[in-house]
Amino acid sequence: MSDRHTWEALEAFVRKEAAVSDKRLITEHTSLSDDLGQTGDDADIFMERFFDRFDVDRGDYDFGRYFLMEGEGLLYHVLRKYLLGKPHTFQRHALTVGMLSKAMALGTWNSEAVEN
Repeated sequence: MSDRHTWEALEAFVRKEAAVSDKRLITEHTSLSDDLGQTGDDADIFMERFFDRFDVDRGDYDFGRYFLMEGEGLLYHVLRKYLLGKPHTFQRHALTVGMLSKAMALGTWNSEAVEN
């Protein structure tokens, strides 16, 4: 792994992009959405910048697997599930800083590999 692909580089990136204080502990279990508040458009921009900054191929990365879309609230849920009869849930897989680190090491986003 090159110098720019270290945990320290990733942590600095996360702090800058998510506006996280130096006082707050970031671990491999830190969740982008639950712990750092990255959702919707903010999460989309965060991940785009992650892929660019660390030269990680998008692979099978799917935004909807990890984050709710902007405006995907209760009204959207009711419309989709009950009026359109299409499945919808607010449940998403947690995307952690540790998963970002694994993707950096792999050089590509492989959901199965980074989630385990």
